[in-house]
Amino acid sequence: MALGGGSVLDAAKGIALLVGNPDATAADADDLWEAADDYRSVAIPHHLRHRRRNRSQRVIEDTAAARKMYIGHPSVKPRASPLLCSTRRLTLGTARSPATAATGIDALVHGVESLASRGANPVSTAYATQAVAMVSRALPAAYADGSDLDARAELMLGAHLAGQALTLSGLGLVHGIGHALTAHTGTPHGVALAAVLEEVMEFNAPAARDAYEQVARAMRLAPPADGDWARTAIEGVRELAGTVDVKRPLRTLGADRDMLPSIATGAVADAVTKNNPLPPDHTQVLDILTATY
Repeated sequence: MALGGGSVLDAAKGIALLVGNPDATAADADDLWEAADDYRSVAIPHHLRHRRRNRSQRVIEDTAAARKMYIGHPSVKPRASPLLCSTRRLTLGTARSPATAATGIDALVHGVESLASRGANPVSTAYATQAVAMVSRALPAAYADGSDLDARAELMLGAHLAGQALTLSGLGLVHGIGHALTAHTGTPHGVALAAVLEEVMEFNAPAARDAYEQVARAMRLAPPADGDWARTAIEGVRELAGTVDVKRPLRTLGADRDMLPSIATGAVADAVTKNNPLPPDHTQVLDILTATY
């Protein structure tokens, strides 16, 4: 049984992969494709965002290279993951919790990036649209009142649907930058995503107008008088991030200016960035980082 956040759930899947292949070492993990069924875990998340509970992939950090890596196979997908019964109580906390804000924004980004992803399809779009609707509605209430079980349950289910969406579509540059920023500075994942979310959406807007219209409509934002749904979505996301007080300048997250080129390099190379609606180059990512510094 795995009880905890994403790192705990991913560690359980890694253990299953290695125990199911007793002659292997951790260095062989990317080539291990079968874990014995006896070692598959029951995943119980205690954070709101964790799509990893229902995925076969795990994310590990290569500390030497300052980047995150993806390893996995369907054989290590958890056999079960209870979400909305007693487990929602595990996410309860004090009002205005930074963990609620960060994990909730992460779930929102999963939905937004899934809708805009180059890999989006009708099924992932259905999951992602519902996820954005549920997360954007429930997150302010869950943040304002740490004991609101209904809001927590809706947020957890929305996060689960966003995880189903991204499994089909892939993510994008927000996660590419977020992974690199976390690897370089240790910034919590959701906070790293929030630092660049609006700026990446602005970069992507020329190629993602239809997707961002879906975001805005799912968030039930007022139709724009000028027809610019992308701008409406960006402003709506900015307002939501402000409501839960999660956005921070990079300079406050331990990112020195001389780190920015390396962070940009890591973001461009990250596997999720290939799904971005506009393929960014190093200079464009560096511009985004400089703008958010």
